[in-house]
Amino acid sequence: MYILTKEGERYLEDGLPEVRLIKEILSGKTSMKELQRLPYFTIGFMWAKKNGWITVSDGEIKVEAKARSAKPELEAALAELSKGNEVGLKLIDTMLSRKLIEERREIPALNEKEILQLTPEIIKSGAWEKVPFKKYDVSLRTPDIYYGRKHILRMALDKVSRILIEMGFKEMEGPIADAEFFVYDCLFTPQDHPARTQWDQFSLAKPKMIKALPDGVVAKVKAAHENGGDTGSKGWGYKWDREVARRMVLRGHTTSVTVHYLMEHRKPPNRFFSIDKVFRNDSIDRTHLLEFYQIEGWVMDDGLTVRDLMGTFGEFYRKLGINDVRFKPTFNPYTEPSFEIYGKHPKLGRWLEIGNSGMFREEMLKPFGIEARVMAWGLALERTLMLLYNYDDIRNLHGTLCDLDSLREAPTIWEY
Repeated sequence: MYILTKEGERYLEDGLPEVRLIKEILSGKTSMKELQRLPYFTIGFMWAKKNGWITVSDGEIKVEAKARSAKPELEAALAELSKGNEVGLKLIDTMLSRKLIEERREIPALNEKEILQLTPEIIKSGAWEKVPFKKYDVSLRTPDIYYGRKHILRMALDKVSRILIEMGFKEMEGPIADAEFFVYDCLFTPQDHPARTQWDQFSLAKPKMIKALPDGVVAKVKAAHENGGDTGSKGWGYKWDREVARRMVLRGHTTSVTVHYLMEHRKPPNRFFSIDKVFRNDSIDRTHLLEFYQIEGWVMDDGLTVRDLMGTFGEFYRKLGINDVRFKPTFNPYTEPSFEIYGKHPKLGRWLEIGNSGMFREEMLKPFGIEARVMAWGLALERTLMLLYNYDDIRNLHGTLCDLDSLREAPTIWEY
């Protein structure tokens, strides 16, 4: 038999959080900021989102048509169980997973002439040959047990690392907080670029500035920005400011790690990768997070071409299980030519951007004294998982609104 928990009794009296939230929105409260004041908002929002009842756009919550006509079956099921009536097994499973009900078993009178548990004493005495064993009731429900397992992102990190190591790459590491010099200036990104404003990046209050910059490289980077230096370029044509370059920020891409390694590995051949977190002041939605994992990689060699770049991606994604990728020309301050990489989402039915790539420009390489060609990329780990696991919302992978049931049930498809 099943009885209501205290939470189930509260929902029976007040209504389910997701149903109450829908009523509030239909009454005219659509602002996310306003609705977040409701004490039941977090749990109500999670279940309303999971049920496909709502969508969020520009801080406003919209109720989908299916929610307007949805019958709150769970509320009805709670009422039936409170009266001692039976309900469907699917609803029972849902209520058990939400801890709205708990199972109570009636303990029958024990028959002393039956063996309930086999012990060493019973075996030694030979009593087991004379007394029957109590029969198991295989129809009884057993509790769900979730054993410890790797998180889906951890599995992905291990898989991607193994693939890149097999392809001959070495792993690199670098600071999460770094000077704008390494995050932007060395990447030939002008100091008035929109990505370097407070609306797109996170600046540090302490320490606000890096103590020192590599003087030999600084002079060449300054020249590349102002007039192109010895690259044959005209540069950006502005007065470069060393103090701007000294400002500390949370890295917006792991290419800053590549910069540090390029300074130490200037002669070909070289190939390195990293998988680490980056931070961007974006609006959170189904394809954007404030912090996420980026797969960084670069190859240095003589005679590299765009065909080598595309071939590397083809091999990498094939090993991951993604066989259909497309390239779209784009602009980056530090690569030319540059390409965005897209994969087709099986559920959304549209092409999703999963990375950016290109050949590093001379304005970036010459200040380090690099004469060889370098191809590089930054790939989105979470968006790649959206394609592989058919997720339609990146927030289901991690964060405060992640779908725990989905994470528990996600198949372990990785080979390593």
